[in-house]
Amino acid sequence: MLDTGVGIATMVLVCAGFLYLGLSYVGRTRQSVEDYTVSRNHAPVNVGIATLIASMFGTWVLLSPGETGANFGIISLAGYAIGMAGIAVLFMFVGPRIRELMPNGHSVTEYVKHRFGTIPFAAISLVIIFIIGIFITAEMTAITTAVHILTGSPRWATAIAVGIVVVAYTAYGGLRVSIYTDRIQFWVLIPAMLLLVIVAAVLVGGTGVWKSANEAGLLSVSSSGSYFFGIVLIIGIVASNSFHPGMWQRVYTVESQKSLNRSLWGATALAIPLTFLLGLAGIAAVGNGSVAPFAYPEVSAALFALASDLFPLWMHFLMLVCALMLAMSTLDTLMNGLASGLAADMAAIGVSRNALMLLARTVTAVVVIPAIIVASQGFSVLYVFLVADLLGAAIAVPMLTGLYSTRLPGWAVLLASAAGVIIGALFYPKSDLVSPMILTAPAGGQMLWSFGTALVVSSVITAGVVLLRRITDYGDEYDFVRLQSEVRLIDEPAAADD
Repeated sequence: MLDTGVGIATMVLVCAGFLYLGLSYVGRTRQSVEDYTVSRNHAPVNVGIATLIASMFGTWVLLSPGETGANFGIISLAGYAIGMAGIAVLFMFVGPRIRELMPNGHSVTEYVKHRFGTIPFAAISLVIIFIIGIFITAEMTAITTAVHILTGSPRWATAIAVGIVVVAYTAYGGLRVSIYTDRIQFWVLIPAMLLLVIVAAVLVGGTGVWKSANEAGLLSVSSSGSYFFGIVLIIGIVASNSFHPGMWQRVYTVESQKSLNRSLWGATALAIPLTFLLGLAGIAAVGNGSVAPFAYPEVSAALFALASDLFPLWMHFLMLVCALMLAMSTLDTLMNGLASGLAADMAAIGVSRNALMLLARTVTAVVVIPAIIVASQGFSVLYVFLVADLLGAAIAVPMLTGLYSTRLPGWAVLLASAAGVIIGALFYPKSDLVSPMILTAPAGGQMLWSFGTALVVSSVITAGVVLLRRITDYGDEYDFVRLQSEVRLIDEPAAADD
């Protein structure tokens, strides 16, 4: 463990550095509301990859994959990595589609409002606010846990420090500043994390850790429970991120559809190995005896438990810097995405430019307050994420089907989503995550049944309504041309200067 004073000093320096970078960048840019919300069509492929990785990865990548590996083994960990890649694959399909149908768009809620109507818009907006609130809370929980383990500093102090810094430059500078800091964080983080993985592999390689992990069953490829939980992760990660406002923003931020797909392929190529390799630390931690499966709270930070036993002090310092940068890169994306979506929705009802900017900045500041409070409690980051994943599993298919089918009405989206959430919730497990291991019957709250029923029920209802309306030749079809004609730019974007 690092000395508490050294740890706090490092946290202050890293936070102060990015506060300075963010605010100084704002001072030399001219921004319209369009720039603040989506920074439309200005990011080339290299910037696209950097900002997409920043959107997808946070401090949780040092915690959740390791917790997954320690509890459920290598197959579930592979599912985690595939799920992360699945985010990019999903947006390879829906990204170009939304750019084509709604070229002047800003957010997923804007699409829902114009495609399905006011009531579905209100309901899904509340769900998105809740999901992004969970994402922010999970990220705050992850960084407070990481810093607490590495330095012994109070969780609340880390939450407040990181929260204030990110709010300060994000609320003031918007998406342009978020992307600017993402680029810096990307070029520091990727080499640093690769160095951590390489050195960790050398340190662990000759200790008999993998033999012990294999004896514990974590390297087994025949465990049905590990496969089932891997499927849960793939469903949940992809589905919940279909609501991620930062990903939808970046669909419009890249300079073209071609650049979007190249950026997404680049992000996928990095997401799979990084998630998998960092998650192997959880398996190694069990093999080393640093943690035991389902031994909470220690297993929720398996990588850090392994680090305490094996890693030299300089690696602890590097892990602290990585954790702080990961937290800021993700939190600014989430906060700006949520605030920008609300601003775009308010613009449609005639709110003035100054009022929109004030609203976006206020929301950015307010949303972090409950996250700081909850993060101070130190819950399992994996479990916090899974709550959002269940909602995503129930709502994603009905919502996204509207991009392709003209026969899906708003009431059907509400019906399918509500049925999926209610039925999936009946099987949802306790927060100890022990119950998902019993995955052989639909009783007791098993995770696979929870996610599987949420996804299947909502999908079947959605397909049934579309098919029935096609068979009966129901005439009330949606005209996609309306998305292009009804959704307008908020104002004229400024010329890109970065």
